[in-house]
Amino acid sequence: MTVLAIDTSSRSRVVAVAATADGALIDSAVIGGDAVAASLPRALGGMLGAVDIAVVVVIGPGTYTGVRAGMAAALGIAHARHLPLYGVGSLEVVACGEPGAGVDDWVIADAGRGALYVARLADAAAPSRVPRLGFDAAGARVLSTDSIDVAGLILVDPARALARAVPLALSRPALDPAGLGALYVD
Repeated sequence: MTVLAIDTSSRSRVVAVAATADGALIDSAVIGGDAVAASLPRALGGMLGAVDIAVVVVIGPGTYTGVRAGMAAALGIAHARHLPLYGVGSLEVVACGEPGAGVDDWVIADAGRGALYVARLADAAAPSRVPRLGFDAAGARVLSTDSIDVAGLILVDPARALARAVPLALSRPALDPAGLGALYVD
């Protein structure tokens, strides 16, 4: 029983994982440095045959093109296989990646143009966009799946984090394909 999860929200990589419904990683592909259009088919290629429960997609915040490409691919796979489609936020994925993280830790992602998406771990579903130079963790731990020049950054494995986010996504109502929209943070 396998769930396919897709994350194209990052500026630096595409992540696809096959995972169990309880978040155990079965297979993964992390491809960096290429355009989403080239990376996503390669990342998904070997995992499509095993998907039989659901499809999970990261809904943002993230890059405009990346989030939309991931959502389109996930919707297409879910539709073709008659599977439900679930969404999860990009900072929620980071929050799931470090099991020992505390509620006061920060989860962050690169927002481009000198900015970050940030949230306290407990509020990962409601991120804010802040200038990178204005971000102060005030001594708290800072977690990210992106390699960002921030003091005290703890890098989280993007594939394990995405797999661990599967149970969170599956605990929510399935997305309505007619009303899909990406999450943007001002």
